[in-house]
Order: sequence, then structure tokens, then C-alpha cells
Amino acid sequence: MNSKVQLGIKVVLILLSTYFTYRIYNSIMQPIKFQRIERVRICDVTEKLENIREAQLAYKTENGAFCSDINELVAFVDTGVINIIERKDTSFMYYDKVYQKEMNKDSVMLRVLGQEPVAVQLFGDGFDAQTMLRIPGTDSLFTMNAGKINKNAVDVATFEVSAPYATVFADVADSYPQAFSKVANEALTIGSLTEPTISGNYENTYCKSE
Repeated sequence: MNSKVQLGIKVVLILLSTYFTYRIYNSIMQPIKFQRIERVRICDVTEKLENIREAQLAYKTENGAFCSDINELVAFVDTGVINIIERKDTSFMYYDKVYQKEMNKDSVMLRVLGQEPVAVQLFGDGFDAQTMLRIPGTDSLFTMNAGKINKNAVDVATFEVSAPYATVFADVADSYPQAFSKVANEALTIGSLTEPTISGNYENTYCKSE
């Protein structure tokens, strides 16, 4: 075997070795790199989901039901007002005809002191309600719906908001196909249309704030 052939074989072996080394390295690093991106984005999205939950609770207090439209909810936070109510527990004496004597009765007095913008009441001065509209890093709106379920013979208002992983990671899915494929069909959600809960499915993760 002459020196040119030997050199050619060495070059091929080096190239093959480099290629397989890269493949192994990439297979190890791909999930690590994706996890770093995943951490940041999940925390960004869940922060918005929790803002939406606070807005939904305020909306229900004012309107008696949860909101089913994300644009309407954002408008409520942006331009709506909430009554500032003073609550005072009190009691008074009254004559009970059954027992034929004076009895004490507890009561609650509510007094409207004024009104405050929803955004200020919930999130403080300078809050931009429009930041609740879209899934962070995308032009896509959060998916939101509301309804009622019957639980133990009682009608319970429900809502659900979700952000599909396919949307959250759309711009990096092709760069990390193996890692993304494991979560492609998942979604970050808060609330439920079938259960009386306002919790999120992420609240046992590193982004839990409660």
C-alpha cells in the first residue's frame, strides 16, 4: 500500500471520526441547550398565565362569571374599574317572635368608597394590559375559554387558558428536533373547563411562585 493510499485512508478515518464525534456531542448537548431555552420561556409564559388568572378572578367578581375571550379580558384590565369596598362586621338586637325574646344577629355592612382602575388594583401603576394578550415571544394569542360545570349539585364557573408548546417553541423546534419531540404535544395551562380549579399544570416546577 503506497503512501498516498495510506494518507487517503487516514483522512477518511479522521473525517468519519470527526463526524461521529459531532453526532454524539450534538445528541448529548441538544437536550441540554433546549432545556435552557425551555426554562426561560416556561417562566415567561407562566408569569402571563398567572396575570390572566388574577384578571379572571377580578372579572368574575365584577361580572359574576369568568371571561371567555382574551381580547375582552385585556380590555377589562386596560379600561375597567373596580369598586373599593369597605367591609365592617357588626351586630344588632332584634325581637324573635318564635323564642319571644331579644336575640343578637350578626351582620356585615358593605360601603363603596370609590373606584380604582383594574390594572392599578391588580398589578400596580404602569402595567401594560396588552402584555397579557399574546404568548411571550410569539404573535399568537393565548387560547382561552370559560363555562360552567355542576359539582355536587352546584353550578361552578370555570375557565381555562393554554399556551401550546408547539407555539411557545415554534422558532426553535427545527433546531432541537429530538428534544422538542418529547414535549411537542404538551401545553402550559391554567384553570380547567372540567374541574373546579384555577391552578396551573406547571405549579410543581421551578416557576412555581405561590
